[in-house]
This record gives sequence, C-alpha cells and structure tokens, in this order.
Amino acid sequence: MSPLFSRKKRKIIPKYRIQYGKSPSLNRKVGNKNYQTPTKKRKLPQSKFKKGLKRLTILSLILLIFYALFFSNYLKVDEIVVAEETFDKETLTQEIRASLSENLGENIIFLDTSDLELKVNSLFPELEKISVEKDYPSKLIVDFSQFPLVANVINESISIKKSYIINSVGYAIKEDLENPSLPYIRVQSDEPINTENPIIEKSKLTYVLDTISYFEDKFGMNIKEVQYKKIPRELHLLTEKDFYIWLDIQRPAEEQLKKLKKSLIKLDIYSEPLEYIDLRIAGSNGDKIIYKRLN
Repeated sequence: MSPLFSRKKRKIIPKYRIQYGKSPSLNRKVGNKNYQTPTKKRKLPQSKFKKGLKRLTILSLILLIFYALFFSNYLKVDEIVVAEETFDKETLTQEIRASLSENLGENIIFLDTSDLELKVNSLFPELEKISVEKDYPSKLIVDFSQFPLVANVINESISIKKSYIINSVGYAIKEDLENPSLPYIRVQSDEPINTENPIIEKSKLTYVLDTISYFEDKFGMNIKEVQYKKIPRELHLLTEKDFYIWLDIQRPAEEQLKKLKKSLIKLDIYSEPLEYIDLRIAGSNGDKIIYKRLN
C-alpha cells in the first residue's frame, strides 16, 4: 500500500459517561489516578425563626450583663473588713472603717482602690502602709501597718504636763501613757503640744535616737532622758551618772562625742562628780570641751 493511504493513529477523545441519578462527569486518567470533577454542596438556608432566636438570646445576655454591672445589688459594696484586727489597733481600726463607710453601696467594679488608699493615708498620717483590695462580689479588705513606737515624750507647758508615746515620724499615738522600755524625751513649751502635728520633726527625732544609741554603745553608759530644746537647737543628754552632755543639733552628734572620747584621758566621766559637759563649742583644734564639776 502506498504511503499516501497509510493509516494514522487516531486520537482518543474522552467521552462523558452518563450515570443515572448523578450529574454527568468526565472521567479520565491522570497518570495512574482517576480524576473526577468536584461537585459543590448546596447550603440549606437558615430559617428566619432560628436567626431571630439567636439575636434575641444575644440581646438578652447583653441586657443581663448591663443590669448586673449597673443596677444589681450583687456587686455593691456592703462590707468593709480590716485584716488582722488586734486589741491595740482597735480604735484606729474603727476610725479607718468609718472613713470608708461612705463608699458602702457603691459598685465594687468601678471603685478605684488606689484613691481609697490615698484618702486613708491623708486622714491617718501615722500609718506606714495601707492597702485596700476588692473581694468580689461585695467586700473591701483593708490591711494596714503603723510606724513603730520609738519614744516617750514628756511635755511640760505653763498650764499642763502631759505624757505621750510617739512613733518614728513624731506623731503622738498614745496619750497619758508611758513605755519604760523606750527612751524618754522631755520637751518644754509655753503652750501644750498640738498632737495633730508631729511632736518632734522626723529628722530631729532620728537625730535624738541615733545620738542615744551611739553614746550608750561607745561609752557604756545609759541615758536616762533627753531634753530636746527646739528654739536654741540643743540636746541635753542626762546620763545614769546624773550629769548632762550638751550637744548642738545643727552639727553631727558623732563629731561632738568624739571630742569627749579623746578627753577621757584627762576627764574621768565614770567617777568624777560632774554637773554638765558642754560639747557645743568648737575650739581652734576642734577638741575643746567645757565641763563643770559639782561643788
């Protein structure tokens, strides 16, 4: 047969295969796998009733939350509790609770506890620490600590004599009471002391207490009491040997007492009968002291 009439290979055209009950699909082989065109699934439309019910449920929850936050008594403060109440803090505890009583009935969520702490601190400067915490659903927990008690103060004025126990920032915490284990500071004034302010300024009080501690440690002699003279800015230490040591509050006490330490070679403060030793005056060499013996 001539090449003109030679047979050519026919291309195989894929055919649709009709399957009853299904959409016609085109099956063909790709490599060794059968390929079938995917069919899309139709979504069933939600009924209007279900959509409405869902919206109503969401709206009801929002209204319930709104009511609970703003109108319900469930979240209103109805109790103020002071942690670790003790007998010695009973009066102060009652006063702090009373200062916060105006917050009863307020919504606990919107209360700013830092504002409450500032409020209590401003009313009670004798407090060293104060914390106010929320205890849901309707309770406030207050915890506080006071500055430590550091000294007895005997105030002698023209009209009256009073005793106080003061804390480390100078405020009178107890009146007409004394604690023999604490140092004694005697303060003279024309008018009775105003206990709404510090009896002794904090920096001066620290100076007094540090001076007592330094003297007793370096000289092995106790201080019976201290006379604090605010106007002349002097400190008079009354020792257990019943003589006074005069100091200038404007100068470091350690510097003045070192002069006394050097003078012990010539002046026996442990056996000689003395009335006072004046360390306020600085000599040319800085070691000058003045003292007076008892007659």
